[in-house]
Amino acid sequence: MVVPSGLDWQTTLARSLIANDITVSTYVPDSRLHGLLEQLSDVGIPLRSMTREEECVAYAAGQRLAGKRPLVLFQSSGLGNCLNALASLAVPSRLGLPLVISMRGALGEGNPSQVPIGQSIGAILASVSIQSFPLRAAADAGVYADGVCSLAFKARECSAILLAPELGGGREAR
Repeated sequence: MVVPSGLDWQTTLARSLIANDITVSTYVPDSRLHGLLEQLSDVGIPLRSMTREEECVAYAAGQRLAGKRPLVLFQSSGLGNCLNALASLAVPSRLGLPLVISMRGALGEGNPSQVPIGQSIGAILASVSIQSFPLRAAADAGVYADGVCSLAFKARECSAILLAPELGGGREAR
């Protein structure tokens, strides 16, 4: 796959996730995640598209219980949809799900309905014991993926990479 100029974070993130033995990925479609998902698919990682974020969490939970290493990807505006599944299933059961969340409502957002979740996502995740790490620079993508996968698969803690607008690929400040 040829990655468009300025979106090298997608390649770095994909390579690191692959190196951390992600075995399956579930997601709600988002244009900003397309390049990353395509690269995971290119190496044979099964992708499961869902219509709602809580379905992603449920699917990943089942995969984790079956001994797989799932990855969950969605847009920040869907956090409210899956918060109960995360807080009442994944976190207390110590399933250790790594999340990649494409941010809305942050720097450069033009849609006011996206702002409340966007500005509070870190606090919301922390309130249910999920650490989150805003990825702002492509050079940090590998370190963040390694760290989130370690928290998920070794410490069995759900954790999230927040894809900040500064990375490019959509919804960034102009």
